[in-house]
Amino acid sequence: MSSLILEAARKSRGLSQVALARKARTYQANISLIESGANDPGLSTIEQCLSPLGFRLIAIPTNKPTVAEFALILGQAIQEKKLSKAFRLIIQLSDNLNEAEPGVCVALCTSPAPTTGNLRYDALLAGVVEYTLSRRKLPIPSWVSEESRVLPESWVVDKYAKDESALAKVTPRAFAKHNVYVDEREFASV
Repeated sequence: MSSLILEAARKSRGLSQVALARKARTYQANISLIESGANDPGLSTIEQCLSPLGFRLIAIPTNKPTVAEFALILGQAIQEKKLSKAFRLIIQLSDNLNEAEPGVCVALCTSPAPTTGNLRYDALLAGVVEYTLSRRKLPIPSWVSEESRVLPESWVVDKYAKDESALAKVTPRAFAKHNVYVDEREFASV
């Protein structure tokens, strides 16, 4: 898990491994070993690497991944062109956030999600976070509203949707703000 934590924090700040290594006063190879999972660092090493990024390691009472960690997993599925898996991951994230206690839910969403490598999924991810937190009347982190999380053109997630105007009526505002159109029922827990 420490590999995902460090990689998510670094990528959310837009830094290379080399740039982080300079700031953390270590070698790029050390960052690479941690992020690849080849080295299991101690807490002090992780804190040394997170601190220059403006992050702090905390324990929260859950074993669910943070949204930032989810973005990395989602990005891997997208890179492998497994888009049905990517959408299932989005549904899983929604379920995780809905099941979490309010404070844990907010904590899971606080760190900015790094890019998935796909603007559409970056916007969809932000939409899921905004939708879930707003429905639960919880604070929404500022990263969700960044311009990079809003698509320049609308995206209808369901490629089989026939009536886009009908879909627009059942798309929650939190998704529409990101120019993502998806039926609210996709996110109903089963």
